[in-house]
Amino acid sequence: MRKFFPFNRRPARINLDEYRATLSRTEVARPENNFYHWLLGTSWGSFMLLVVLVYLGANLLFAFAYLACGDGAITHAQPGSLLDVFFFSVQTMATIGYGRMTPIGSWPNAIVTFEAFFGIVYSALTTGLAFARFTRPTAGVRFSKVAVVGSHDGVQTFKFRVANDRSSHIVEAQLRLWLIAESMTSEGERYRRSVELQLHRSESPVFSLTWTAMHSVDETSALKDYLGKEAIERQWHLLITFTGYHESLANQVYARHVYLPKDVQQNATFIDIVTALPDGDRVIDLTNFDKWVPNTSDKLVGEYL
Repeated sequence: MRKFFPFNRRPARINLDEYRATLSRTEVARPENNFYHWLLGTSWGSFMLLVVLVYLGANLLFAFAYLACGDGAITHAQPGSLLDVFFFSVQTMATIGYGRMTPIGSWPNAIVTFEAFFGIVYSALTTGLAFARFTRPTAGVRFSKVAVVGSHDGVQTFKFRVANDRSSHIVEAQLRLWLIAESMTSEGERYRRSVELQLHRSESPVFSLTWTAMHSVDETSALKDYLGKEAIERQWHLLITFTGYHESLANQVYARHVYLPKDVQQNATFIDIVTALPDGDRVIDLTNFDKWVPNTSDKLVGEYL
């Protein structure tokens, strides 16, 4: 029987701001495409805040439009009262129609016509986006905030951790590690070189708890030429990709993470997260998931799938 302490189940989030900052482009993508993907990928808090702000802002604009029509444009509304016409706008956009306040004249009715159409479209768009966010499969995979480089069985080894933030299993999980570095050809042309770094184990039949991935930084490793060299720190980073089949979602899921040079701790090892109990059981404490200490031994940190 395996036991493990509960931990905060939060979706894996990837902060690529600094990673994107290393890239530049002269041709800007279409803004509407970027905005749509932002709506799908941002947090629920940010999404709901944007929906509420747009809703209130639109009603406020329509309220000013009704005010511009002059006194008497809306029956039973106090002359010059922004609050009254704002509430009338809310009732119109939501198609509530209490019947107490009604538009009088061509311009107020024209505004009501446009606002009713806007309300239907806005409701359809927000409903569709919310449904797309709910149905979009996410891996629920958390990567350690830092990676470490230290001795393992007498060999300098690069390590990072991966954890399953959900109670369900991911079968046929695969990890791949890539070194992305700027290079120069003999003709003086600059390009970005992608080199896959071999992991000790890149596949897992069932991924349920944690996974410590390792890569030997030996003479054949391309990473050896970049570690610990401040002069080229901004010219490379490490990209990790994760794929697997999620049992609960019945779908293929993906995740990725980027380690910049400042995220790699030299001559260090992760704190063990597995404790053996007297009865032979194992306890996994993920409060130490991101913690590391200076490398003093070749002991392998605990790992359970």
